[in-house]
This record gives sequence, structure tokens and C-alpha cells, in this order.
Amino acid sequence: MSVAQRIRALRRRSHLTLDALAARVGVHKGHLSRIERGQKAPSLATLEAIAKGLGASMSELFGEKAAAADVIVARAGARVTTRDADYAVHALLPAEAGRAAALYMVEPGETFLTEDRPTHGGQEIAYVLAGEVELVVADRSVVLGVGDCAAYDGGLPHRLRRLGGGPASVLVIITG
Repeated sequence: MSVAQRIRALRRRSHLTLDALAARVGVHKGHLSRIERGQKAPSLATLEAIAKGLGASMSELFGEKAAAADVIVARAGARVTTRDADYAVHALLPAEAGRAAALYMVEPGETFLTEDRPTHGGQEIAYVLAGEVELVVADRSVVLGVGDCAAYDGGLPHRLRRLGGGPASVLVIITG
């Protein structure tokens, strides 16, 4: 990750807008935006001011030190699982503001959930860990087996159901 990308990530993790950080640093919002996009090389003084405005160290900006928020641990004991009949969704790394992706393990039932046809922003990736499933995305249906993977626009309605008599589990990654 470049310094520019780290600045943007730290700003977003701190829930700061470009305007707010620019005001803290004493630079124009457009200048800060160009720095974050890697279009401008900031001076050392500007980098120090950005680090201070973010409550970070220079070593964090240069990737030499990992901040506590750089490593996210989701403990198994704190995991949230939702169930509906024989359908289960385990939030392994749930969606959260500023997080680039979320991770779920879905154990689909024999039938599609009729009340839940999710749509959300971002891309979704489904990887079959066990069993066989039918994935329906909008008007397209595909059958996936162990080791198969599918990616699709999360904004399209999509559903999963288990095929066959045995259990199935699908690892689902949702990118922001």
C-alpha cells in the first residue's frame, strides 16, 4: 500500500471527510484529494501535518508500523449467527463502516428464503466449501459444487439454496 493509499485509509478509518482533515492540516481540500490519489507528492512538513491530523505517526504513514486498527480480529466466540429454518448465516467478519470487505459463511437450506432477496453495493464472491448449491442472480441460475466460485454485482437480487440431501456451506465475500 502506498503512502497515498495509507493516508486515505487512515482518514476513512477515523471517519473524517476530506474537508475535515484538510482543515486540521491547513491545506486545501483539492490538494489533499490529489495527495490521496497519488497525483501530488506532499512535502515532509505536509506529511507531518497529515499524520498529526490523523492522530497517526509518520511510521504508520510509511507502513513501518501497524496501528491497532490495521489488524482486525473477529473472535469465534463473538460471532453472530442468524438462522431461519434450516438456513444459517455466520458473520465471520461483518460489514462495518470503513471496512473494505465483509466475510460470511452461509449454510443454505433446501429452499430459497422467500422474504430475503438481498441487494447491496459492491461485488459479491461466493466460494463453495461443501455440498452443491444453486445460485440465482437476477434471472440467471447456476449450479456450483465444492471449489466452484462465482462473482457478481451485489446490487442484483441474489439467492442461494442447497441441492441434494447433504449439508452445504458457502464462503461469501462482499466488497465495499
